[in-house]
Amino acid sequence: MLEAVTPSFSPALDHLIERPRLIARLEEDGGRRVTVLAAPAGYGKTTLARQWSECQAGPVAWYRTRRASGDVALLAVQFDELLASVASEVAREPLQVPAIAAVNPSAEPLAEAIVRKFEPLTRDVLLVVDEWEAAGTDEAEELMSILVQGLALRFLITARTRPVWFTPRMEVYGDGLEIAMDELAMTEAEAAEVIAGSEAASGRGRLLRTAGGWPAVLGLAAMSGEADLAASPRLTEALYDFLAGELLANAAPQTQHALMLFAVAAVADVSAARIALGASTDDVIADAVECGLLTVTGRRSLSLHPLLRELLVQRFGESDPETRETVLTRSRNFFPARLWDEALCVAEVAREPSFAAEAIAAALDDLLAAGRTSSLERWVAAAHAAGAEGGLVDYAESEAQMRRGGLDRAAALATQAARSLEGDLAARAHLVAGTAAHLTERPELAEEHAQSATATAQELETRERALWLRFLAGVGPEKQDLRDRLDEFRCRARSGVKESLMVATAQVVLATEIEGGLQAALDDARRALSLAEGDVDPIAHTGLLSGYSHALNLGCRYEETLRRTGDLIRLAESYGLEFAVCYAKFFRAEALVGLRRFGQAARTFSLLEREMDDEPGLFFRANVPLQRARIYASVGDLKRALEVLVPGPNESYAKNVRGEHLAWQALLHAAAGETPQAETLAVSARRESCGPVVEALSLIAEAGVDLAVANRRGAATRLSTVIESGIWDPLVIALRAMPALGAFMADQTEWRSWLQRLLAASADTSLGRSLGLQLPRAATRNAKLTPRETEIHELLAQGRTNEQIAKLLHISVSTAKVHVKHIYEKLGVRSRAEAARALP
Repeated sequence: MLEAVTPSFSPALDHLIERPRLIARLEEDGGRRVTVLAAPAGYGKTTLARQWSECQAGPVAWYRTRRASGDVALLAVQFDELLASVASEVAREPLQVPAIAAVNPSAEPLAEAIVRKFEPLTRDVLLVVDEWEAAGTDEAEELMSILVQGLALRFLITARTRPVWFTPRMEVYGDGLEIAMDELAMTEAEAAEVIAGSEAASGRGRLLRTAGGWPAVLGLAAMSGEADLAASPRLTEALYDFLAGELLANAAPQTQHALMLFAVAAVADVSAARIALGASTDDVIADAVECGLLTVTGRRSLSLHPLLRELLVQRFGESDPETRETVLTRSRNFFPARLWDEALCVAEVAREPSFAAEAIAAALDDLLAAGRTSSLERWVAAAHAAGAEGGLVDYAESEAQMRRGGLDRAAALATQAARSLEGDLAARAHLVAGTAAHLTERPELAEEHAQSATATAQELETRERALWLRFLAGVGPEKQDLRDRLDEFRCRARSGVKESLMVATAQVVLATEIEGGLQAALDDARRALSLAEGDVDPIAHTGLLSGYSHALNLGCRYEETLRRTGDLIRLAESYGLEFAVCYAKFFRAEALVGLRRFGQAARTFSLLEREMDDEPGLFFRANVPLQRARIYASVGDLKRALEVLVPGPNESYAKNVRGEHLAWQALLHAAAGETPQAETLAVSARRESCGPVVEALSLIAEAGVDLAVANRRGAATRLSTVIESGIWDPLVIALRAMPALGAFMADQTEWRSWLQRLLAASADTSLGRSLGLQLPRAATRNAKLTPRETEIHELLAQGRTNEQIAKLLHISVSTAKVHVKHIYEKLGVRSRAEAARALP
């Protein structure tokens, strides 16, 4: 519930428990940035917060926490809207937080987006968060913790227990203040003053002893008037129920039934009450306020005391079937108004199968679109608790499992759901199962579900998703009709930036994995990325940036890759898309190998292997060994390069990955002079995959074999094909590993200028000069070291000896020693190990 102003409130009960001493305490410690009022229900926390908020000179934003607030996607959006209402001068993107919530409903990215927007807010602003315990999830606690740490405004939190993020350290350093139950309890003098106006003839002394300073009981006792408590043996909780029951009995029957609905559905505003009750709403609210049972804030917000709410929920559970059906019938009015949180509360309390099934069917699309995974999980739990089973519940649970990363369970539930659903819902269940199969590298199963989804889809969006999944499922097995699949998607997809990004991504995939035509695909991708401004689908945007970065690397445009992966990391981090960050790091490290920055690249690959060890999918496990082979081959260690590719590609890898493993082995054997193995592996690689990268690697390997047997014409023909393909990265690695290949290519007049540009792009200055080519000096990457020293520093980090460095860089051993000495002096280190650790 959002309130963006200092609330006014009905004084029915609050005026009875005014406590100036606590207001004075808050004023005295008002410099504290975070104040927590922590005590069980009924200790006047909300009343005290309201009374103190009225004393503030600056703006006050009031948030009343509800059970739905535990859904971090909803919580973040509500905080974003609330803070914007008291900070109109702060520039912000209104749709950014909802967009993040839709694709990644996680606490960290959502909270960081809010902090970035509202960082300018000062301590003049007070944010009151009432009944914080209602949220009740770790995600909500994490979001609140980040907000408290990141924003400079003041917080006043009311909760039944101290929040986990409110640490003793905050109190010790003067940043936090906790006022707990012992201070919130009424003193004897305050309690006596509250009941002084009561008309009860007897029992005041016993009441004071039994209440124990509990404000809720004392306030209700004062309002109950004629209750004789002299002989009551009740404990405090039972005494509250008795007193509240007395007040309820004074209300009209219509009001009592309405308050029960308010309690069961957690109705928190007048508009929701009107939707449920209709024309009688105003009369019911007026009667409830007059009886002291309801508080109206700002003429729009309704508040039942938590203890009264619990009592009414208990009475609903004990009510007769007619009363229950009346509440459920009125609660169905929430469906067309899309008041899903109120409907969910009813489903959880009532446990009525038909209501739970109707509600989940009505709410599902909205919850999925908003990224409200926690709420969806609550709906599923409510449906199961009510005994509601079937395809719809299974499908809803599969969507929740998919978003939590439970891919196997998501696939099983969705497959089960699809059997009993029809039409578009069946298609969507197939999409969940197919997507889970795709993410776990099971392309045939993914295609099977994609085809079923295409056949049963009725909505345009569902059909579009099915056609896209069918295209993706065909990439790994290198289906011959991939171009037709893309054309079908292009023809039947909607027109928009998202679809343009998806088509450009597909073009890059076809160019790098199936058909070739790298330069045209890069041009298309660059044009599509120029459209990606403002609120663009982050999944489509990061997907194209990933594919584009890899394609740039294949074309040896390594410096541009570094820029694009920087864009990808910033975009992915802003949405909390950790998997996209990992891909960005991978392609960035791939570019670093191309630029001879081997130490930095190797550390990144090691880190990614550890981070992704337990992740679904095989991308990193399959491709990191290839990158290590590129590093070792680049520094002339062909033995280690081959070792990392033993025992060969796993059968579970996609066809193109298996082919690349074999083709890299072929190239490395050719570089080592092992021509029979190179020829055999090149043939095997082509048998596995017809992709352009596999073809380029195989041709280079075969060119190496040609040169070994003095077949210069054959080598020239094969290398010409590679050059025309635009896939030049394998050539860069081969030139570093095969001196004869470089000498041969440098001798070809028509290739010299191209070779100069290639080696300049890959920072192979020394190699180029050894081939008689004029290359510009590499840009200095380290302010202390010269370009040559930086190059040697990278090799030191790889554990190369002075002799190996001299051989790789085509310099004398004595020159290498001099450079190593200068590196030690400039870095202030005394050993090769220290120098390696100093590598940026």
